[in-house]
Amino acid sequence: MKQALYGFTDYPITQLGDTPGQEAPIRSAKAVSYDGDKYLKVEICGTMVEIKSGYFYRKRGRCGEVPSFSYRDLEQLPVTQY
Repeated sequence: MKQALYGFTDYPITQLGDTPGQEAPIRSAKAVSYDGDKYLKVEICGTMVEIKSGYFYRKRGRCGEVPSFSYRDLEQLPVTQY
């Protein structure tokens, strides 16, 4: 089991000043747990938040332009029920 996965996200993080539904900056992210379905707990800029797993990418980029981590990859993370 891995303790963390490192990648990128452009998911809007309201705690960092983003507006839901609007384009957010691409940021580095560290995924620390997975709910086994579709949500990840990630650390971004020192802030722990939950994001949808489809917005956690292997490379810097935007949704649909770069590959997301597979469910097989995410299942290596500790499981947390949200």
